[in-house]
Amino acid sequence: MDLVNISPKQQPVLNRLSDTMDLALAYAAAVVDNATDDGVPIPAELVVSFAADYDRIILYLTQAASVGSR
Repeated sequence: MDLVNISPKQQPVLNRLSDTMDLALAYAAAVVDNATDDGVPIPAELVVSFAADYDRIILYLTQAASVGSR
């Protein structure tokens, strides 16, 4: 990753996004643990909704990564 070319304006935003993603991963692991302990799956519709949110995140980040290369 080329961290040298991250603008000062982007640095705190990307740091916050990284921290948020770390938290999301921890929460997702807790969801698996709880579902396993309880023997109750989460609704598939909820998984689809979260997947759509992450697809949008990847779309936005991909767009940001391609700025200036068009």
